[in-house]
Amino acid sequence: MPTLYISDLDGTLLTPTATLSPYTRDTLNRLLVSGLPFTIATSRSVSSIGPIFQGVSLPLPVIELNGAYITDLATGHHLMANHIAPDLAADVLSLVQSWEFKPLISSYNGQEDHVYFTTDVNPGIQWYIDDAKHNEDGRWHSCADLTKTLNEQVMRFTLIDKKERLTELENELANRFPSCFEVHLFENPYQPDWYWLTLQDAQATKASGIRKLQELQNLQDYDLTVFGDHNNDISMFKLADVAVATANATPELRQHASEIIGHHSEDSVVKYLEFRWSMVNV
Repeated sequence: MPTLYISDLDGTLLTPTATLSPYTRDTLNRLLVSGLPFTIATSRSVSSIGPIFQGVSLPLPVIELNGAYITDLATGHHLMANHIAPDLAADVLSLVQSWEFKPLISSYNGQEDHVYFTTDVNPGIQWYIDDAKHNEDGRWHSCADLTKTLNEQVMRFTLIDKKERLTELENELANRFPSCFEVHLFENPYQPDWYWLTLQDAQATKASGIRKLQELQNLQDYDLTVFGDHNNDISMFKLADVAVATANATPELRQHASEIIGHHSEDSVVKYLEFRWSMVNV
């Protein structure tokens, strides 16, 4: 039976500098040309995926924003969008602002993706804004009144602050909105000591995105092998026939892994793909 391969990016397929190494890029291109069924499932958006994969033509749509979207990377067209219900989005915005957080709001107006932010932000948020400017990410817009963004489909709230404050907010969200959201708290690997709390619709998971991708691409009969390093990969690890964690994976994810491979700095994912694909194409 053929196998569909799906990889996370940061901490998994990418180097510690958030790039594809020359070896991974060249090997992946060669494997894709030979027919490897491969794509990615990432917390990133297509706006940041595109520059990373410049010169690499993925044959399948990508799963972005942890399953909020399935998107054609070449065109940016969304094949699926899981947004937060408008009443819930309004309640969340009210709650986080009452805690004096300044959220980033990722949204979709039916034609374009946006990320809205306010001014006078903390260094953690400013790092993200500066990174977006560096990558010429046109989604970003300053908005003095974030309630106006609720006219669009809200795909994700991102809160960036210190771990203690975000942990308290995470507990409050769980108490106020049980089972309504997919929530992830993690340290920004590129800015230590600053943590991100992301909140999306409960159906916006990597597992649900993979199931929808298989349906859209008629891949239901394929075995599934996935690669990851962090807790937002747990849903797809539970779904997969083979779940492969990198050596730098969190302890929580390792509990769901079928195999542990090398560190993400060692081209471990593409080496695994190269070996497995060579066994099929002997």
